[in-house]
Amino acid sequence: MRSPGSGALAGSGSDEAARDTVVAIEDLSFAYRGHEDRAVLRGINLQVGRGEILGIAGSTGSGKSTLCYALTGIVPHSLGGRLSGRVCVAGVDTATATVAELTRWVSLVMQSPESQIVGLTVREDVEFGLENIALEPAEIMERASWALRTVRLDGFDDRSPWELSGGQKQRLAIASAIAFHPAVLVLDNPTAELDPLGKQEVLETLVALNVELGTTIVIVDQELQEIVAHVSRIALLDEGELVALGSVREILDRADLLHRIGIRLPEVTEVAARLRQVSRWNGPLPIDVSEARPQLLALFSDDGRQPAAQLPAGAPTGRPARPPPVGRPIAGVEPALRVEGLHFTYPGGARVLGGISLVIEPGAFIALMGSNGAGKTTLAKHFNGLLRPTAGAVYVHGVDTRTRTVAQLAPIVGYVFQNPDHQVFSETVARELAFGPQNLGWPAPRIDEAVTRTLADLGLTEQADAQPFFLGLAERKLLALGSTLIMGPDILVLDEPATGADHLVSLRIMRYISELHRRGLTVAIITHDVALAAQYTDRLIVVRDGRIVLDGPPAEVFRHEDELRASFIRPPPTVELARALEGRVSQEITCVDELVAALAAG
Repeated sequence: MRSPGSGALAGSGSDEAARDTVVAIEDLSFAYRGHEDRAVLRGINLQVGRGEILGIAGSTGSGKSTLCYALTGIVPHSLGGRLSGRVCVAGVDTATATVAELTRWVSLVMQSPESQIVGLTVREDVEFGLENIALEPAEIMERASWALRTVRLDGFDDRSPWELSGGQKQRLAIASAIAFHPAVLVLDNPTAELDPLGKQEVLETLVALNVELGTTIVIVDQELQEIVAHVSRIALLDEGELVALGSVREILDRADLLHRIGIRLPEVTEVAARLRQVSRWNGPLPIDVSEARPQLLALFSDDGRQPAAQLPAGAPTGRPARPPPVGRPIAGVEPALRVEGLHFTYPGGARVLGGISLVIEPGAFIALMGSNGAGKTTLAKHFNGLLRPTAGAVYVHGVDTRTRTVAQLAPIVGYVFQNPDHQVFSETVARELAFGPQNLGWPAPRIDEAVTRTLADLGLTEQADAQPFFLGLAERKLLALGSTLIMGPDILVLDEPATGADHLVSLRIMRYISELHRRGLTVAIITHDVALAAQYTDRLIVVRDGRIVLDGPPAEVFRHEDELRASFIRPPPTVELARALEGRVSQEITCVDELVAALAAG
């Protein structure tokens, strides 16, 4: 076993942090009750300075969430187990103070926002905690209004939290936490379900809290792309150990380590890291486009007209080539999905969709994108009959969904929810996979063969007899995906397939889906991850205010910057970097694979 904190980097600002430490962790180890032989944290030593913004990254199961719980006293008070070492927050030993007492100094935003919702209305949810610390009514109202405005939920005061989209629920959880004005704010993957500009706004809000109120921020994130511009240091966890600690620049320059432990680099950094492997990049890896641009331009000839590298014919693009223009009927072939004049209003009177018409051809791979609450999920739930049109119609292989039940459509259109806990319910993983085929009346040998094959495909064979709710979020996502795919649908709809999963698990999920797509599966994903959409799909459909505002290949859609901005979408950094190279590379480039292929050639 490595020594605690082995691999930590020097010169990271830790001396300054030590002079005014607000979080001090000394030799922290922890194993959950019933699993005392398997430590989740091992010998963690870490100090966080007052007013610092610290990022924590690591793969699924590395101990990030448990470390967050230790900072707030949830470990060991609420989630028991064997703890050794010491955690102090604002000078208070978390082992001797109760969780309730610790809320005076530290607030936590957990990965699943639904686990934190307590109010009947949005405003009540934010005010609940403030009432419990006995603030004056006027201050409670003022703080709640400020917090809701900060996370773009002003105007939602009287809405039920359960009517909010997944991303809106996450913003509500953040509002409830920041309303305390805590000395230390701990956030466990807080922006996973937000649209790209929503992520930026929340992170900028956290920076403002840090600057204006002196709040110390500890933020856990599966990805580094969003947080590198805002944190001062990054701590890397792997298998419960602190394997590196340093400044953003120091950590990003250790690309091999980040790749090994399953963390995706920011796109610009990833491009340079791959070029360094083929001797096309010298020196430290860049953090952003402005840093990368000069050296990349130097790869080309002085006159700028003859690039030293062009995208070679047949170079990997991350997307298979597609036949005829997307969205147009193929002669003699019934569309996989056809939407005609679709309107939808929820029973409470909220109009969500306002006249959508759409054709999705067999074998397409599309992404539905847009801001939280734009109507993406509501649209997708019409594809398998979970919702029925208020007006208009939806056809699956020419069949009107209003004439079929959800059960009748399930073998044709598989739907994987954003939150796997809305879908997973059986006692074991194997039984979860077998449930659908059993309901379809498959014979036992066929079911056993399908379950065995699906477990192997998803890498869950060793978890066949495990209880699903003891799996990590990423594994539960894989299980929900497998329980849908095992029935062999023609069309697969996935709501945020990679949210909550680390980079390696995301790759497993998307490569598995891509392989099925290559075999003929029609795939529609709902996602805020523009890089994922650019890498894997051949068509982006942008929804805003219940209407389609953009529809086309990724490169074409990314050109409409004003419409994208209005829809709270930002093109991937790779697109920005390709544009910054002043025509030296194809402007059709939309993903890292394509740009690296162009720059590494020659």
